[in-house]
Amino acid sequence: MFKSAPLPPSTRLQRAKGRAHLGFAMRHGKTILRDLHQSGCIKALLPRNHASRLDTVFINTAGGVTGGDDLGYSASLETDSELCLTTQTAERIYKASHGTGRIATSFDVGERAKLDWLPQETILFDECALERHLEVDMCASSSVLLLEPIILGRQAMGERIERCFLSDQWRICRDGKLVYAEALKLVDPLVATGRACFGDNRAFATLLYIAPDAEARLEQMRHLLTCDAVQAAASAWNGCLVTRFIAPDALSLRTALIATLSQFRAHPLPRVWHM
Repeated sequence: MFKSAPLPPSTRLQRAKGRAHLGFAMRHGKTILRDLHQSGCIKALLPRNHASRLDTVFINTAGGVTGGDDLGYSASLETDSELCLTTQTAERIYKASHGTGRIATSFDVGERAKLDWLPQETILFDECALERHLEVDMCASSSVLLLEPIILGRQAMGERIERCFLSDQWRICRDGKLVYAEALKLVDPLVATGRACFGDNRAFATLLYIAPDAEARLEQMRHLLTCDAVQAAASAWNGCLVTRFIAPDALSLRTALIATLSQFRAHPLPRVWHM
């Protein structure tokens, strides 16, 4: 990781810290909120909707993440409950003057429960520093859909990322057994612009679906990947369906994700995705 300039010993920078945990259960055929904890800069809202699946929106009132910030999101779903979790807007990872920002996300998904984790884009700024961990503990009969879109600077603002630090770790366990692990480390975005990596693209995303029917839905997913401006491909194995997207800009990626998710999920996306 690149090193930020040292600060004077007497300097104490203000940093954002926050946690939110929610627990859900199925009661009389409806998913209800059973437990809620929120502290610091992280809040959770449950907007009303007309969909069959409950929506919950995480909000970072700090307005972004910088070096030294420490955020945590978690949720637990009891048997048969269904939930879609998202974020209010894109998460901006700003230049780190000192330290590394941290975001920890964890989910516990019970028998036959269904969880969609659909955060909006993570936008990286030049000289940002972020460590992020996603952990899921699920049952063999449950289903999870996990999304992570990343934007390498805002093209419309003329932003260019020359150096940064991003460490993104995924660990998904099914009935106590590790079934999916992913590790992304990005320290020199300019190196990733080669033809074997992103080329001229500045936006990319991973969509992971783990469920009893994951492999059977591979051809359905491939049929949905028809956006001209976005390159995408899907593969499936061992109960996991993984789809990758790369796009020239954030708008092209977002358009492709909305189209793909709307059809694959058969549920309306949370309203914040259309704002």
